[in-house]
Amino acid sequence: MRNLIVLNRGTIDPQSRTYPDLALVDSVFDTVSDSITIVLYSEESATIEVQQFMKNEQVLVLASFPISDPSSKLLSFNHFVDSAQLVFVLSNGDLITASYDMSNPEYDTTIVEIVGSIDVGLLASQWSPDEETLAIVTVENKLLLLSRLFEPLSERELDPNDIKITDSKHVAVGWGKKETQFKGRGFKALEREKEALKHAGLELKEDTPLRDPTVAEVEQGTLSQFDDFSTKISWRGDCEYFAVTTTESVLVEDIGDMYDRRVVRVFTREGELDSVNEAVDGLEHNLAWKPQGALIASTQRHVDPDGDQALDLVFYERNGLRHGQFNTRLNPFTEGINGLDWSSDSEILLIQLHNRVQLWTSKNYHWYLKQELHINQSLVPENQVIFAKFHPEKPLHLMIGTSHSGIQVVDLALRVVTGPTHIGHDLGMTLVTDGNIAKITPLSIANVPPPISFRELEVEDPISDLAVSKCNEKYAILTSTNDVYLSHFAIADAKNGKHPKIASKISSNLIITDNNEVAKQIAFIKDSLVLIAVDGVGYTKVVAFEVDDIANPTFNESIDVSPKLVIMKSSADFEAVTAEAVDGTIYLINAAQDIDEICKFPQLCRDYELVTTPGDEYSGNKHTAFGLSSNGKLYAGETQVASAVTSIKVTESHLLFTNAQSQLCFIHLATANGKFDYEVYQNTTTESVDERVRQIERGSWLVNAMPSKYSVVLESPRGNLETICPRIMVLSGVRKFIKEKNYKDAFLACRTHRIDLDILHDYDPELFFSNVEFFVKQIKKVEHLDLFVSCLHEEDTSKSKYRETIHETGPVLDKLNQLSISQSKAQTQAQTPEPQDVHNTVKRIIRNKEVVEDFKDSKINRICEAILSVLLKPEYFQTYLQTIITAYACEKPPNLSAALKLIGGFENPEQVEQSVTHLCFLQDVNKLYNTALGLYDVRLTLAISQQSQKDPKEYLPFLQNLHIQKELRRKFLIDDYLKNYEKALDSLHQEGEDSEQEFDDYVVAHSLYKYALNIYKYDDKRSNDVLRLYADYLNHQQNFAEAAISYEYLGDFENALENHILGKKWKEALAITERPEYSSKMVVTAERLVSSLTEDHKYAEAAVIEFQFLGNLEEAIKLYCKNYYYDEAILLSFKQKKPELIETVVDTQLNEGFGTIAELLADCKGQMNSQLRRLRELRAKKAEDPYSFYGVPDELDTPDNVSVAASETSTTPSFFTRYTGKTSGTAKTGASRRTTKNKKREERKRAKGRKGTIYEEEYLIKSVGRLLERLEQTEPDAIRLIEGLIRRHMKEKAYQIQKNWSELIDFITENVVEIHNMSEKDRERIDDNGEVYLIPEIPVPTIREFPKKNILDY
Repeated sequence: MRNLIVLNRGTIDPQSRTYPDLALVDSVFDTVSDSITIVLYSEESATIEVQQFMKNEQVLVLASFPISDPSSKLLSFNHFVDSAQLVFVLSNGDLITASYDMSNPEYDTTIVEIVGSIDVGLLASQWSPDEETLAIVTVENKLLLLSRLFEPLSERELDPNDIKITDSKHVAVGWGKKETQFKGRGFKALEREKEALKHAGLELKEDTPLRDPTVAEVEQGTLSQFDDFSTKISWRGDCEYFAVTTTESVLVEDIGDMYDRRVVRVFTREGELDSVNEAVDGLEHNLAWKPQGALIASTQRHVDPDGDQALDLVFYERNGLRHGQFNTRLNPFTEGINGLDWSSDSEILLIQLHNRVQLWTSKNYHWYLKQELHINQSLVPENQVIFAKFHPEKPLHLMIGTSHSGIQVVDLALRVVTGPTHIGHDLGMTLVTDGNIAKITPLSIANVPPPISFRELEVEDPISDLAVSKCNEKYAILTSTNDVYLSHFAIADAKNGKHPKIASKISSNLIITDNNEVAKQIAFIKDSLVLIAVDGVGYTKVVAFEVDDIANPTFNESIDVSPKLVIMKSSADFEAVTAEAVDGTIYLINAAQDIDEICKFPQLCRDYELVTTPGDEYSGNKHTAFGLSSNGKLYAGETQVASAVTSIKVTESHLLFTNAQSQLCFIHLATANGKFDYEVYQNTTTESVDERVRQIERGSWLVNAMPSKYSVVLESPRGNLETICPRIMVLSGVRKFIKEKNYKDAFLACRTHRIDLDILHDYDPELFFSNVEFFVKQIKKVEHLDLFVSCLHEEDTSKSKYRETIHETGPVLDKLNQLSISQSKAQTQAQTPEPQDVHNTVKRIIRNKEVVEDFKDSKINRICEAILSVLLKPEYFQTYLQTIITAYACEKPPNLSAALKLIGGFENPEQVEQSVTHLCFLQDVNKLYNTALGLYDVRLTLAISQQSQKDPKEYLPFLQNLHIQKELRRKFLIDDYLKNYEKALDSLHQEGEDSEQEFDDYVVAHSLYKYALNIYKYDDKRSNDVLRLYADYLNHQQNFAEAAISYEYLGDFENALENHILGKKWKEALAITERPEYSSKMVVTAERLVSSLTEDHKYAEAAVIEFQFLGNLEEAIKLYCKNYYYDEAILLSFKQKKPELIETVVDTQLNEGFGTIAELLADCKGQMNSQLRRLRELRAKKAEDPYSFYGVPDELDTPDNVSVAASETSTTPSFFTRYTGKTSGTAKTGASRRTTKNKKREERKRAKGRKGTIYEEEYLIKSVGRLLERLEQTEPDAIRLIEGLIRRHMKEKAYQIQKNWSELIDFITENVVEIHNMSEKDRERIDDNGEVYLIPEIPVPTIREFPKKNILDY
């Protein structure tokens, strides 16, 4: 869909400096200095002069020397800039080098040397593209390969045996007799037909051709009458192969005849023959190997299937077989092709004719003639093209050498000619050039794939440029002969099948006033003016014609512009024409032909768009120019916006561009601030979540945009068209509709383009809720309202996937990083807010989504309630009954009771059935079945059952049984079935005394004791019955304390005593034994209590029982000491007049306590030292080797014989995948998911602190916390121990405990901050759903100082 336009045509007219009247012979591009080196020569003088033309117009004469044979021709010329050497290969066999001084090039100091000579003479010569190998064909048909230093690499004779043929009409397999060769599937049938004709007595001439039409007839390779019998060489772009075309005599073995045949041989770089082409009649001397392909181009004259003479361009593969062709559309009787050349990117094929050059491109297997460049023959009619060459590195840069008018240097550009893209005129009008045919396609009406088009408009000459007006109905066509053709073709006529016709013609003499002028581009202003850019020598003029009356165009004005213009096109709104000068300056030409300078690009741009945005009453309209340079840089004025850009397009609200990363990007024009520092357009390492960027097919470029249809048309490299609807364009339209309260069109756009309907509410909730009734009236259709309500989500789409970016004029990656964890080195680490409560479940930070568990403030519920408030009105109720049911069903949680109550109130059975069917479609039928039962509506339950997959044998007997029961019994059975046990218990209670036993059994069966007690709270007898059942239950559940109280309340002291003992309630138990009837059980009870309390380390309580109830003083003192109550033990000893027990019992227990606390302190100190040392080792390891520290995912712990190499569907884990096993790419089909087993493994690793990983760090930090908790719990015991030791004159031991404890506390205080220094990255974990979350931050604990005794602190 892209056309070639001429940016600039410069002329170099070389004049000989050392000898008069030397003519142009050859020239080459110099890629190093960006200059052109020219060879001048005349046979009369036998002198060669070489000139170098620089970009600053400086001319250097590099060499001038005579040659020995004036009649010899220059076969090849090359300029080795790196070695300052010129190389000439002459037809007389001389190889001449001219070495000049690079620092001061003067032809007088140039050293000319004949480095070799081949006496027999040469036919062809060609250097390889890498300038390392020279291929030569001599007059004796020998092929020579020489190095750059002219050392022979290979010598080979072109053997005629390579192309020996027979007169057989079919392919020979190389063995067997001619009669047994395969001659096609239909050949035997033809032989049988021939025999049948003979037997029928019919005459059959013996020379009648008998062949199978399914097998192509083998050609002999006869020469074309236009063949010049020359020899040519062409190299492939990678220099591995080259082709040689020659004319040779070929012997037909069977009949002994000789033919002259054009032969193409393919050789390797080493000179080995690779293949010979299959014979083709009419093949000519032209030869050009496609640089980046496998095709060799040549020309052929032949008779086409219609019997007409044709001049085709044919292609060969490297193996010599034909591979397609196309008709050059030239007159085969008068026209001749003198040469072929390919652009460096293999996209453009150049055909050199006598007086012009044609440029062809190919898409979808069709060849388009895109440009025809004529040379000036007005002054010298015999002027002709002698050579045409593409630049070796710039694919759109070429030169044309002429015999009398010097060299034309042509700059080209690719441009898609389109109509307006503003809403109202955006028909997607696209014009394509193909020779003298303009292909017209309005893509919004007919998306016709190229090379086909919707309509075609034919003119007399090849087209140079085209333009379409603002109304899409007027066309202007500029031809290579400088004529302009105008046409008017209404869109309505196009839809009715009519075809466009030429309305008028503007002759070239009205446009061109000088022989050196050439019209190159054309553009429309609105529908009334056509402007034509005409290039002259050093200037450009713009010629304007009024075309209000398309049949009678009138000249308006001619404007001279300097410097020269390279591009002229209509502005985005078609209200003016814009132009770019050679220095990158952008001009605006309005309808009054006033020229205003807009801006200047830092470099020349080969495509640009000018956008006009309305300003305020003071500033006026604002113009912004976006330019695309040849190296892919996108500029907004002087500011670079993006790089690696491949195409641009502009609409009323957006600038669109594609880049080399296969992305389609958008810039909002309304809020463009001139800085354009959008990092989102430069970021290619992360999957984008921004609406301004979307992926497209690799290599696609922009063709057209149609905002009214939210669509963009792209063309793939092979030529196919793809129409896409980018989300940003759809959302822009939807937002505009919502602002205008046009909810119907917004809904239809969302529905068509699969946009979540939540945006109708989310974009402006206040507007939505204030216009709910208006919304209902606009949507109108029940099914559309149903779709809206049923597709709602809790997520606020306007802040997540449909976030509006029009006001985001700064870098957006920082905002994106707040939503997702960084997955690459180029991304900034995510700044995630810390959890509000470390004791609650941590907040997930992926995708900025939070699970909503509290539906009190549910968005869905608010919308459904608002819809219901409107639809429940009488005027809407009957019409939107289905939507009402949908709204109830879609609430969170679903309000199925209200929906079923509504349905149950219908009197019409058909209405009930329809409503039930719809509700069953929306919700789980089993839930509906249970809900209907909960309403005690058996008939409705039966209707729902019939819509389910339930077996009638299961539900019919059950429902029939319910139907015949009394109301209370029916409710009981239903509630029991639904496990509404409390309701069922209520029904049993209401049945009266007859059901008391069933009531008690039901209470026990379902543990409904509390509810039953509440029922009988005013009935003491029944309450006590239930309480006894409850006491038995509590005893069974080992809740002995409450069971004992219950039994004691009921007067059952036997069971109360037993439960008090089991519950270790020693005071209550011993209080019962004080009753006369239970005094005998006191000793046994006391002993049991002492035993159980001692097991629980409640030594003080056990001591009280031992002393007061059992009278065991020594055991009581020992128990007090075990509890570190040394003061109680000493007091009791003195009080009972037993001071000797202090030395025998208390001192002994003091020594045991000292040993226990001292051992504890030693253990804690050793643990702190080792854990602190290990933490430091781990953190050093993390800094040195973070990959091993964060761990390799378990899923990748594969055996050695299993490959884990990266492929198209897998991604190698990096440092940033950590222990999660996740990559920056999306999950592929069949990718393993974290299962329950994996989750348990994760928990075990965390609990064990898997060594050398992040889990060990977390484990060690928590271990220090547990150590501190242990010290805090033991501190009171240590204080009492120190006091006891001092009282018993064990001051050294008391000092030792206090000193060690204080030192340990000081050590922990010094290092506690370092220990708890855990970064946010280290807190990241992954749950079983594959989502990353943060574990709670481990706070730094507060450490209290140990209360020291002053008498020891010295």
